[in-house]
Amino acid sequence: MKVNRRHFVGILYDVCLFEHASHVGADQHHTLALVDLADTFAFVADFYKHNRPLMDIPCDQFIMRNQLHTVIGLLDYIEEMETGAYEIFPRNIEIREDTPSFASSSSMKRDRRKQQESSRKDQQQDRERGLARSRSALDMFVRPERSWSTDIYNHRGHDLHQDDDTDLDDEYSIVIPGLSKTDIQTFLWEYAYMPEEYHDDIATLIRYLRRDEWMMNGSKGPIVTFDWGLEGVQKFTKEYNQNKIHKVEMREQEEAKKAQEATQQLQEEWNRQQEIAREQETALRIKITDDFIWRLHKSLAISAEDTAAIDELIKILEAELSEYFDFCFLALAPVGSFATGSHTRYSDLDLTLTGNTKNVTMSSLAAALRQFNYENVVISKPRIQHPQPSTPISATTTPSIPQPFITFVDPRTELTCHISLNDPLAIYRSKLVYTYNMVEPRFGPVFLALKRLAVQRHLISGSVHQDQHRPMPLGSYALALMLITFLQTENPPLLPKLQQTPLEEETRPLKETIVQGIDCSFDRDWKYHLGLGAGNSKSVAELLMDFCRFFGYVFDYESKEVNARIGAFRWRPDVSSKGGAVGNMSSLVAALPPMATSAHSSPPWSTSSFQGGAASSSSSSMSKESGPITFHVMDPFVMGMNITAACRGDQVRMVKECFQEVNEALNEGDINHVFSKS
Repeated sequence: MKVNRRHFVGILYDVCLFEHASHVGADQHHTLALVDLADTFAFVADFYKHNRPLMDIPCDQFIMRNQLHTVIGLLDYIEEMETGAYEIFPRNIEIREDTPSFASSSSMKRDRRKQQESSRKDQQQDRERGLARSRSALDMFVRPERSWSTDIYNHRGHDLHQDDDTDLDDEYSIVIPGLSKTDIQTFLWEYAYMPEEYHDDIATLIRYLRRDEWMMNGSKGPIVTFDWGLEGVQKFTKEYNQNKIHKVEMREQEEAKKAQEATQQLQEEWNRQQEIAREQETALRIKITDDFIWRLHKSLAISAEDTAAIDELIKILEAELSEYFDFCFLALAPVGSFATGSHTRYSDLDLTLTGNTKNVTMSSLAAALRQFNYENVVISKPRIQHPQPSTPISATTTPSIPQPFITFVDPRTELTCHISLNDPLAIYRSKLVYTYNMVEPRFGPVFLALKRLAVQRHLISGSVHQDQHRPMPLGSYALALMLITFLQTENPPLLPKLQQTPLEEETRPLKETIVQGIDCSFDRDWKYHLGLGAGNSKSVAELLMDFCRFFGYVFDYESKEVNARIGAFRWRPDVSSKGGAVGNMSSLVAALPPMATSAHSSPPWSTSSFQGGAASSSSSSMSKESGPITFHVMDPFVMGMNITAACRGDQVRMVKECFQEVNEALNEGDINHVFSKS
C-alpha cells in the first residue's frame, strides 16, 4: 500500500495541536514548548520502530529524515506552513521565542528520561552478569510474547544515554489558540474525511502519547482495544468515523428525501393553485359566454305584440285565401322556426297551405296574394333533381318531394313570408322539434347560438339570395337534429327519446299518426318530461362548447350517423354490415321544414337550408371506396333518409373545421370571434 507519509504526519501534527488546544477555553491560548513537540515526534518514531507489524503507516524513518524530532527541524517544518497548522486545524499557530525556563515541563521530562536511561544501563549490566532484571518502563508497548531492545531518540536525534541536552531549546514555543464548539466540530468532521488508513494509527498514537508522553487526557473520549492488542482513542478510529459518516450520509439522505418531498408538495400545491386559477379563469370565461348567449336570446326574442300581430296575419291570410278559393276548406299552418318556438324578431314566417288544395296551383295562389295587395310576390322553383333510387321504395313509405314555394311581404307587418302547398310532413317535423324545445329550457338558447355562428360561417343559409349562388353544407333542420341527438346522449341526458318512449299508462296513450304513409308518431306530452335535464348542471355555454368539441374532434363523419329517432350516434348499418349497403332510401329528398335564421331565411323546401344547397340523386351510403365522405343526419320520420346527403367531401371538412375553430375560440373566451365573424 503506497501512502503519502508527509500527509499522514501533517494530519498527526494537527491532531496533536487539537489535543493540546483542549487544555484551554475558546478565548484562551495554550503555549507548548517546541522541545516538547519534538519529544512527541521522537516518541512516535520510537513507537513505530518497535510496533511496526501492528501499525498501518510506519513513519519513523520519515520523522528522522526530516528531523521532526528536533527543535531545528520543527522550526523549519512549521515555518513552511502558512498558518502554522498543516490542513485541518481550524486556527492559526504562532511560533514564539521565549526566555529559557529552567522549570519547564521539558526539563522534568528529560530528568525522567535520564532516570529511565540509567535504569536501562543497569539492566544491561545485569544481563551481562546473567542476572535477570525487570523490564524497563518502555516495555509497556511490547506484546508479552515479544521482547525487543529500546532505541529511544530525544529531540536532537541522539541516543538517550548521551545526555548533552541544554535549556536553550526552551527558547522556542508555539502558541495554540483554544477552540470553540464550532471549531471542534469542524475539526472532527475534517478529520473524519481524511483517508481511512490514517485513523487507527492516529487513534493508537494519541492513546499512548496521552498516557506515556503527555501525561494528560487531552480532548478526552472513550478508549477502545483493537483486535491486534493495542488501544486507541475511539473518536480517532476508522470504525468510529466510518459509522459517523454513514450516519451523516443517512441523515443527509433522509433530509434530502424530506426536502424533495417538501419540494414536491410545494410543486403539487403550486400546480393545484394553478389548476384552481385555470378553473376560475375557465369558469369566468364560461360565465361571460353564458351571460352573452342568454342576453342574445333575450334580445332576439319576439314580443307579445309581434306574436299577436303574426297570429292575426295568419288568420287574415287564411280567411282571404278561403274567400278567394270559394271557401274550399283551406287552412294555413306555420312551420319552421315559428312552429318550433325558435323564431326571433328577424325570422321569416314559413307557412304551408293544407286542406282541400286539389284545385290550388302556385300561379293561382300567387294571383290571390297579389289581389289582396301583398308585395313582392315571387314563385320560386327548387333547384333539386328528383332522386333516382336504385332500390324499389315501398308504396306506404313514399316521402314527399320538394315543391315550388311563394315568397311575399306583408305590407302591414313588413314580414317576409313563404308559402308551400300541402306539406303536412313539415308540420310534424316542426312539432317534434317544438316538443324537444319545450322539454329543455336550455335547448332554445344553445340552438340560437349555433344558428348564429353557423350562418356567419356559411354552414347554413342566411338569405334567399345567398342560396341562389352557393350551396350550404347544412340546414337549420339538420342542425336542430344534431343538437337534439347530442342532448339525448349527454350524461345524464337533457332530452328524452320521444319516438322511443313506451306509453303504458292509460292516461298517456300514444296516438298513432300516419302522414303520407309515414309513421309520424311521437310522445307530444312535453310537460311529462319537463325537468328531465335537472340532473345535468351544465350551462348553455358549456353545452355549446361540448357540442362544438364533439362535432369538431370526436364524431366519426366517415362511419357514423346522427340519429335523433333512436337518440344515438351509431355506426351506419351500411358500414357495419358485412354485405355492404342495405338500402338506398337515404338518397330520397323529402320536403324539409324551415328553421329561419334571419330576415331573409330560406323557405322549408330550400335545399340550402336543409340539404346543403345541392341536388342529391345519389345514395347517401358513401364509403371510402365508392366516393368522398358523406355526412349522415338521419330524418326521424322517414326511415333511412339522410337529410344531409349533399354534404360531402370538402363540405364535411368545412363543417368539422368550423366546429374546431369555434371550440378553440370558446375555450379562449373570444366571444367576438365566435359570434361576429363575417
